[in-house]
Amino acid sequence: FTGVDVYQRSFNPQEYLKEFYTLSDSEGRPNAFLIQNLRSLFTMFSLDGLRGDTLIDVGCGPTIYQLLSACERFQEIIALDYTDQNRRELEKWLKNEAGAFDWRPVVKYVCELEGDR
Repeated sequence: FTGVDVYQRSFNPQEYLKEFYTLSDSEGRPNAFLIQNLRSLFTMFSLDGLRGDTLIDVGCGPTIYQLLSACERFQEIIALDYTDQNRRELEKWLKNEAGAFDWRPVVKYVCELEGDR
């Protein structure tokens, strides 16, 4: 494992997101790991009925994929992360700032799983 200071100083959320959280790679091959995770989360929240008042994701990183299927099942979702750059990456997405990771393909895929348009 990397030390806290090294991780805080050198982790690049944009590269991490590009590598692991796009639905397909540059050659069009599907990201089987992400797709399987999205299907499992859909099953857990939508089909198995996991729901509640507050969902807390500790160590969310710069990601939201894990929260998408939970949005309709929890009144409040709290996402926490240790590193400044991960929190900043999420803020860029929330504020629709230039350079923010484009979650639209992942959101669309989850909506299709859930039967939404």
